Amino acid sequence: MKDRFALILTLIALTSAALDRAPVKAVLFPFREATLSARAESELEPYRFRLGEPFPAGSVLVSLDASRYRIDALRATEQLNFAKAAYEDKKQLREKNFTSDYELKKAEFDYRMAESALAEAKLNLSYCTVKSPFAGKIVEILTREHETVRAGQALCRIIDDNQLLAVMNVPMTEKALTTVGNKVSIALPDGRTATGNIYEVTPQADHRTGTVRIRVLIDNRSGAFKAGMTGELVHGQ
Repeated sequence: MKDRFALILTLIALTSAALDRAPVKAVLFPFREATLSARAESELEPYRFRLGEPFPAGSVLVSLDASRYRIDALRATEQLNFAKAAYEDKKQLREKNFTSDYELKKAEFDYRMAESALAEAKLNLSYCTVKSPFAGKIVEILTREHETVRAGQALCRIIDDNQLLAVMNVPMTEKALTTVGNKVSIALPDGRTATGNIYEVTPQADHRTGTVRIRVLIDNRSGAFKAGMTGELVHGQ
């Protein structure tokens, strides 16, 4: 009887240990991603990079036909030069008492308005160049070249996969797996192992599973791993 009771206890302990060490699935996500949109209305020129081709931060990914916006900027520059000259003339005339304060203030107002118009024209012109906010790759082209786009229309989606975030749910009772900075390894289906450090731990646990979500930051500058890959947590770190 005692032997049977001991066997039952052993089985319970083994089962509990197996449950505690159940496989933890992990998914690799890009460190950051963004959908870039047009900020001006014009015709889309060819993309500078192909899908999956890496680019550094600040690269021009695609441009819009800027002909109209260059003309607007040139016109605004000429208007500013004229307004500035008129303002300077009014100042000289006012010093000699040949014009009124009203005429001088009006000339200054026209000059300041011309400055604002030029700044706006230059800003609109800059919108014709779409630059990458970070280093990465284009993963999806949402608007094809030579199409006329509107302001706010999505152009392409980019990711930064120089670093990856392995996202998984781990038991909230395991301190080693819920401490930022600790090392974690993920076994991939192809036999390789991806290793990184815990980057984030969500502050709220899932009461149904007793787990918390963690994100492990993995250096991927070599391009060895792909966003979207899956794996399992290697226990016993």
